[in-house]
Amino acid sequence: MADYMKSSSKGRLMHIKKALHKAFREDHAMLGGALHALRTALADGDLCAAREIAARVDREAGAHIAFEEKDFYPALKAILPREEVAGMYRDHHEGYGVVRELLDLDPGDAVSQARRKSLIERVEHMEAHVAECAELFGALRRMSDDDNQSLLSRLRQWRENAPSWSEVKHQKQ
Repeated sequence: MADYMKSSSKGRLMHIKKALHKAFREDHAMLGGALHALRTALADGDLCAAREIAARVDREAGAHIAFEEKDFYPALKAILPREEVAGMYRDHHEGYGVVRELLDLDPGDAVSQARRKSLIERVEHMEAHVAECAELFGALRRMSDDDNQSLLSRLRQWRENAPSWSEVKHQKQ
């Protein structure tokens, strides 16, 4: 009976780790695709499309951003250098700056070539952040089973609440 309980417990914990890893992959695939579309729209000079994509990123990325900033990054502080984790927060801040800048444009606004180039470079930086986040999946293996279970529960709560990125940024820190 004890062997069955150990096997059952290990199976449940493996399921939790796989579910958390899958959720990360889904979120980063969505965000990576949206950022690619955003960069393409900006490169094409289609500010209307860029603004619509920024609105979608604001709406759809909020739960994942909240999870990372309020749950995952604090947990990473125990296993990664403090400056590396601080850089992740800065990347989010810069990324939100791009989204906000695009959302604040009026539909008829003209944007200079230099400003558009700056926006593209900042989106590319966000894309690099998303790609680097894939490396953080390995950090999940270094966390305890209880931490993984707690993180999965928190991610599910954030997804259920579904805040926008703007709402996350305006919550009290």
